[in-house]
Amino acid sequence: MSLEKLKFVLLSDFYGKLLTEKQQSFLKLHYEEDLSLGEIAERFGVTRQAVHDSIRSSEIALERYEKELALLSEFQRQRDVCSDILENLQQLETELHSSEILRAIQNIKGRIHTLMNPSGPPEQE
Repeated sequence: MSLEKLKFVLLSDFYGKLLTEKQQSFLKLHYEEDLSLGEIAERFGVTRQAVHDSIRSSEIALERYEKELALLSEFQRQRDVCSDILENLQQLETELHSSEILRAIQNIKGRIHTLMNPSGPPEQE
């Protein structure tokens, strides 16, 4: 799957319910089931141009929702933070008796604070 297709599949996962049922169907068939515009048009008894216009307006709407709400971006940021935490935990497991433990623990605490308070600086203890 291309990055462009993946982008709209993910955006649809987050914002798809804000689209009409037909828009949701067209997007799913086009991006997830890889049907051509002509195949979708035939299935729904509409023109290829109608399918194209619907998909294009859906893409614009999904991008607008993401620009305003940033749910996908925040989800991806949280996944990155969790990935960093897991890497730090792995480091702790492998270097249990090393001098790096304190630094790794501090890093984990800072990353967790980032998840708990994404708009501000880490809390000080």
